[in-house]
Amino acid sequence: MQKIVKKIFSAPSIRLNTLVLLEIVTLLMVSLGGLLFFTRKVLVEESKKDAEQCLEGTVQRVDNMLMSIEQTAGNFYYSLTEHLDEPESMTTYCQRIVECNPDIEGCAIAFKPNYYPEHEKFLAYVYRKSYNSPELLSGEAGLRIPYTEQFWYTETMKTCRPGWLDPGQNHVKNIEPVITFCLPIHERSGECVGVVAIGLSINLLSQIVLENKPTINSYCMLLGNDGSYIIHPDRKKLHGRNVLTEPEVTESPTALNAFKVMLGGHSGDMSFMLHDVKWYMFFKPFVRTDIPGRSMEALNWSIATIYPKTDIFGDFYDLVIHIVSIVLIALLVFYMLCRIAIRRQLKPLIKLTETAELIAEGDYDETIPNTTRDDEVGIFQKHFRIMQQALEADIKKQEEQQATLQKHREELEKTYKQIQEDDKVKNTFLHNVTNRMIAPAEAITDSVENLCDHYQDIELTEADKEANNIKKQSDTILELLSHKFKPS
Repeated sequence: MQKIVKKIFSAPSIRLNTLVLLEIVTLLMVSLGGLLFFTRKVLVEESKKDAEQCLEGTVQRVDNMLMSIEQTAGNFYYSLTEHLDEPESMTTYCQRIVECNPDIEGCAIAFKPNYYPEHEKFLAYVYRKSYNSPELLSGEAGLRIPYTEQFWYTETMKTCRPGWLDPGQNHVKNIEPVITFCLPIHERSGECVGVVAIGLSINLLSQIVLENKPTINSYCMLLGNDGSYIIHPDRKKLHGRNVLTEPEVTESPTALNAFKVMLGGHSGDMSFMLHDVKWYMFFKPFVRTDIPGRSMEALNWSIATIYPKTDIFGDFYDLVIHIVSIVLIALLVFYMLCRIAIRRQLKPLIKLTETAELIAEGDYDETIPNTTRDDEVGIFQKHFRIMQQALEADIKKQEEQQATLQKHREELEKTYKQIQEDDKVKNTFLHNVTNRMIAPAEAITDSVENLCDHYQDIELTEADKEANNIKKQSDTILELLSHKFKPS
């Protein structure tokens, strides 16, 4: 398997294709990385702008509601002070104040004890029967504790200044939690003799404000100076609960720190983990519009817009997934098209490679086709074809020469064998002649030696005999030589 994979990736087209793909992938990674980085940065900046606009719009809407309550109180104040000697008219004023403004949950006009001689304590109180109900109720039955012990009365009588009070413990039965605008009542002498307290339902305030939110999962939050909820999508939190004592907040150090920074009067943005979800909070102090004649005491409220991470980066992550999917598909298509194009361009080279391998193995008859291409591959193919033809001609010439040499070699071998046969016959002949000449030669030698040794004592007859014997043996040798060397 390893050899097969190695062989596949050793193919020139695949190597070139892979190299091109790696370069494209590197370029795309750098480009997309930069694009996504700046896209994420832009998303964060856009989210900040949206949050700032949302916060500004929320502050404006809340402030408009507060201002409407303040204006309602101011519109009735001067008429009310003209009728301070008519305690029975105070309930009518309360009813008219609640009726003229649907945002008002209830109104109380309370005077200091014994202000009216016939009343030790006097309180006119009108409130809605239920949240957003047109039906009004009146009387002190809705109070849990005497008004003289409630914070809105004691604090206003103490400071003699108008202002808004955070939603503290609700001392009123059967009504929604409220934030209260308190307006001190002054006699013509300037003495503070009572308080007009107008309650704004924070449920209604939350409902109106939360209708406008930047994203589907985001929400707005308005906190009092002590961390009590004034605006929150969860109505249960509006009943006297505090953000700094919420279990899920206290269990998350990042969330607790973020809300502490927010309540410290700072502006900015922070992230925190809550219920294993990352949230981004954009916050700022709640600042009311400064209008001449308006009481501009510091409320020390803080407002925030909170986004889950998915609302800010959800589309970004979807975009990343789509881009990555498109890029992968595009790379696959590019790889296939590039492979086809490269294979088409390298086909002549592949053919030349195969032909070169055959030539290296000794097959010189492989034909290289001609080409009309004018690029480097075409020029290489033409020159390789010329080289192959020249090599083929040289090989044929060498083969012809080799055949001629082989033929000459065979003829020489045949002649050599014939010479060897002739030498063998000659040697046999000389051997036979030599053997047959030995006896006559020895006889001649003996006769000559006898004549030489006894030429003084030998008789003439004996000498003639030896001479005849020499002659006879000589004739025998001559006859033998004449017969053996006689041309055939």
